[in-house]
Amino acid sequence: MANIWESIREFLLKLFIGNDTQQRIKTLNAMEDRFRGTERDNEDSIRELKEDIKKEENRIRKLKKELDNSRGTNTRIVTAEIERIFRGLDRTRGRENVIASNLERINVALAKVAEAKAALNAGVSEDEFDDIAVEIQDLFGSLKTMDRAAKALELESYSTPQTATVDAKERMEEITEEKGTEADLSEEMKKRLKELELE
Repeated sequence: MANIWESIREFLLKLFIGNDTQQRIKTLNAMEDRFRGTERDNEDSIRELKEDIKKEENRIRKLKKELDNSRGTNTRIVTAEIERIFRGLDRTRGRENVIASNLERINVALAKVAEAKAALNAGVSEDEFDDIAVEIQDLFGSLKTMDRAAKALELESYSTPQTATVDAKERMEEITEEKGTEADLSEEMKKRLKELELE
């Protein structure tokens, strides 16, 4: 949605400044085309995110099997990888929710554009048209806010926890399999793994 904001701002200025009906309809048509293009981009983004989610969930399933059969140091590595993937999924799902919300707002904006065109064709007063244009402007503001939220979610990243001191004797027991290690998954991660297994 990068350049849409500048385009919509220009369209809104044209709607408020002029009072030529045909010019306003032309502006609304251009605005509608821009919203439709953005709508298609958002729909493509959701499809891509869904595919990414599906791939990551399959990775987690494979890692869960590996975790069930692992011992020693490998257990910690696999556990950390599972948790990292779940965090990534959370960010991806958050972006999906923001984009879905954007699509809803775009649909409302498209309805308002259609309403504005119908109003102009019906010969509404300048004040009535300005009310519709203000509603479109408000939708523009909320879309811009949601776009910023989606970008903020994309910028989130996982940082590894601080390292702890190493107990060499315990680590040697793990490697030689004299002592097994339990997966240190949090309760939430265990619950999510179970849910994923049930799907």
